[in-house]
Amino acid sequence: MITQSNRFFWWKNRVFTICLAAILSACAAPNGTLQQARVAYEQTRQDPKIVDMAPVELQKANETIARAEQAGNRKETAHLAGIAQKQLEIARVEAQRKEAEAALDQLVKERDRILLEARTNEARALANELAELKAEQTDRGYVMTLGDVLFEYNRATLKSGAQLNLSRLVSFLRSHPEQNILIEGHTDNTGSESYNQKLSEQRAQAVQNFLVSNGVNPQRIMTQGFGESHPVASNSNEAGRQQNRRVEIIFPNTDQAGAAGR
Repeated sequence: MITQSNRFFWWKNRVFTICLAAILSACAAPNGTLQQARVAYEQTRQDPKIVDMAPVELQKANETIARAEQAGNRKETAHLAGIAQKQLEIARVEAQRKEAEAALDQLVKERDRILLEARTNEARALANELAELKAEQTDRGYVMTLGDVLFEYNRATLKSGAQLNLSRLVSFLRSHPEQNILIEGHTDNTGSESYNQKLSEQRAQAVQNFLVSNGVNPQRIMTQGFGESHPVASNSNEAGRQQNRRVEIIFPNTDQAGAAGR
């Protein structure tokens, strides 16, 4: 039979148990948060990417956990444990950011390598085509020299056979629409200087007219006559004078594409 005294002790024990549970729960809450931070830290530092790419942030989280363990009250412990969790998240995000940057950098390097390889191959192919035109590389770019096979002596009208020599040039320019050229006319010293100057200009213009009539954009072509001022051989004999009577087609280097003359 339950007496009034027994009921009193039963309720007293019940209240004591509830209070103790509440106290233990209050104590366990911050400790649980701290434990979560510890576990998260251990998991995070097992990731070599985070260790390598976010060591500062990872160290900050470790230091914050150590401070939480030394905190004087539960509230401060919970607060510091929460901060440590956020620092670990920052470490993960920082590692991901650096990994993405490294991947992007690698892609940029690979793109540059491919572009450089493509430009190198294009330059090599271009050099081979210019070599087929008998063009020689100089400090002004590639130079294709056409002797006096283009014109009759003392005239600026193209020979009928000159079309064969120039048709290969037309084909090249059609295949490379980005390539501009400079046409230079030269003569020997037979006749007056003013006459030779005019003749050299007319001959350069005659070559341009032929190219334009075969579909080459005139804006890609510049012409210049030098008369007798730039001989490549002595004018004292016929062999030398024949070399000086010439038309030169200059394929400028990229940085000289807009330059004319010498």
